[in-house]
Amino acid sequence: MQDQSTSTLSDIEIVDLLTAMKQDQLDLEAQELIRGSSKAGRQEAFKQALLVLNQSFEEKFLEAVAIALQLNSTQLKKVRYKKDRIRILKAKNIDYLKIDGAETAQVLAQIAQAINFEDAVVTHDLHNIFPFWKEGWPMVQFDNAYKILQEDIQIHYQALLDTLLMRHP
Repeated sequence: MQDQSTSTLSDIEIVDLLTAMKQDQLDLEAQELIRGSSKAGRQEAFKQALLVLNQSFEEKFLEAVAIALQLNSTQLKKVRYKKDRIRILKAKNIDYLKIDGAETAQVLAQIAQAINFEDAVVTHDLHNIFPFWKEGWPMVQFDNAYKILQEDIQIHYQALLDTLLMRHP
């Protein structure tokens, strides 16, 4: 993010920053991980790529929201959590769940959490998200999951930016 405080940005500066962010590719670091993997370590690379993709989305999401809505630091910390994200954005007249791909962002976050804290075992919330995932079983086919989520999260990010840009005509 810029050195300038987001609370002092003019509407023109906000629009310029958000428009520039539309060029962001969320999967650059994830793609590097995948390209650098061996054939034997391919699924592990896709698993790590899912984590990196989630981290990249969350960072860019927070940056865009901070710029567009000029949130204070406490609000920005709370936007990291789904319930608070929905509530804070609703207070700013944005229905987050109506933005195309909001469910994808939630699924990606749940997958990252399951990989980090559940040893990549499919949780109740992720059961049947993909036909090849069943609750209590290890996650499989990370490559297929990554390919689907990578495209969908990029679409969601673009839709989010469009929604934020509509606030600053």
